[in-house]
Amino acid sequence: MNQQNILVKKNNFAKWRLLWMLIAAAWLFVFLKLLVGTIFEKNTSLVAAFSVTNPQEISATVEVTAKYPLNDLSDKNKVLVMEEVADAIGLTMDTEPDITQTEQRQEIGFSKDAVAADTELKVITLTQPANHTDVINAAENAETVASTYIYTKICLNRSLDTVLAYKTLLEETLKDLSCTEISTTIQLVGDYAGYLPLERRDELTEEILDALGAEVVYEYREHDLYTVYGYTAGIDNYITVENKKINVHIAMSQNEEHYRTTLYLASPILPDTW
Repeated sequence: MNQQNILVKKNNFAKWRLLWMLIAAAWLFVFLKLLVGTIFEKNTSLVAAFSVTNPQEISATVEVTAKYPLNDLSDKNKVLVMEEVADAIGLTMDTEPDITQTEQRQEIGFSKDAVAADTELKVITLTQPANHTDVINAAENAETVASTYIYTKICLNRSLDTVLAYKTLLEETLKDLSCTEISTTIQLVGDYAGYLPLERRDELTEEILDALGAEVVYEYREHDLYTVYGYTAGIDNYITVENKKINVHIAMSQNEEHYRTTLYLASPILPDTW
């Protein structure tokens, strides 16, 4: 009898132990699903928000700039750094890079155009006086200091699907090279037949802002100048203007030659616009 009780207790214990293990596994699954879902939502929100507007003739561009830790590289070693970045993104450097040189700036660059994407890589070295930021007085200062930067740009033709994957790949590659001051810009472009009236432009803008959960920070909604700056907590990267965060930029322009309206969505902002 005692042995039977012991067996019953053991069986009950085993059942309860299995049950708790299943419950723990279920909660772990839910937690991981929520975690992955949050990361996935953050990483895909910009493309998803752009897609809800159903644009035509789409394209996407990712630009990443970073400061390289070493500043006394030879031209040969700069090319080797470029080749390392190229290998990471599956790009073959099959021609010699171009070199342009001025007194304060050197660029070693390689570009390649293909059906799916156009790619540009540069290693940029800036030289200025060691004790002065004013390069006009460089001649008066014998000592100079150099800063080296890596610039990458990938333009995807007629596709948005891989722009975020390239963004992550480039940022991780530059981190592996011990780069700092990594700055990334994503730009999505699409267009529509005809000239869209302001009311329709506002509708498209609100669709994007709602999809991103973004609030308007600055806006200029006119026929000739239509641009809206916003901020969303769903995107980590941002710039600060007048103590206000900005990481969403929506703009529209009219193409008179082809009678179309072009929509731009960028994060944090379109290049050379602020």
